[in-house]
Amino acid sequence: MMATGACVGTAPAPRQPEAMERSARMLAALDRLEADLHSRDAEMATYSELIERHSQTQQMACKVTDEHVLDIARLAAVQEARMARQAGKAPKKRKTVAIRARTPRRARVDPASG
Repeated sequence: MMATGACVGTAPAPRQPEAMERSARMLAALDRLEADLHSRDAEMATYSELIERHSQTQQMACKVTDEHVLDIARLAAVQEARMARQAGKAPKKRKTVAIRARTPRRARVDPASG
């Protein structure tokens, strides 16, 4: 009887049915798929944020450029008005040329005529 008891104690561990193994593999695959989807969602959120920031940056750059061009035009108009006022106020400057007063030349005495 002892021999039969020893045989019963060494029986192999019950093996999971094939359906359970397949179910475990499917759950693992679903976990991987879910992780991929969350990863894609995070990427999409990041790209959406980057696109939004880029759009805002472009709008600010355009606004700054427009303001800069308006300032250039305003300053050019101010400068032209100033130049027109200055041209109307003062007469044109004429070149002044110094004229050397002529002094009579002394008669040359020719030493040979003497």
